[in-house]
Amino acid sequence: MVLAKGEAQAAGATAEGDTGVTAAAPVVEHPPAMPVERPPPPKRNWVPVITLGAASAVWLGVGIGMTVASRNARRDADGHRAEIRQVHARCIEPPSDLIDRCRDVEREAGRAARFGTVSVVGYAVSGALAIAAATYALWPQRAASTGRALRVLPQRYAGGGGVFVVGSW
Repeated sequence: MVLAKGEAQAAGATAEGDTGVTAAAPVVEHPPAMPVERPPPPKRNWVPVITLGAASAVWLGVGIGMTVASRNARRDADGHRAEIRQVHARCIEPPSDLIDRCRDVEREAGRAARFGTVSVVGYAVSGALAIAAATYALWPQRAASTGRALRVLPQRYAGGGGVFVVGSW
């Protein structure tokens, strides 16, 4: 192996006619350090947030509408009850002329209960969808990957070479 004059002197050989190389440390060449460029984070997809928010608003509207309907049905049932009480009767054993009004009280009270149940479900679903939208919007994004999990770097030595493998995940 023939080394250039500067390399031979660095390896310990004399410049005057000495062609041999004395024992020296292997020459290692490292690739130049390259700055690590991180790709910008991907843009957030806002379609799920908008969709979840809109669905939450719809269910909130269902909850509010059913609350209003439940209160109206309860008010109607209370009005029928008040009419029955005005004639000093009750619906436990109503007189024959009040049977229809007692059925109206039962029907309106049942509607009020059903509307109330649907309103509670509407509020619960609306809240769950709003939480899901906020979670998606505020959750930290994963940085975009470079697509390389392993990096293979060549290494050259005076008497040979090798490979240096760097992993990232």
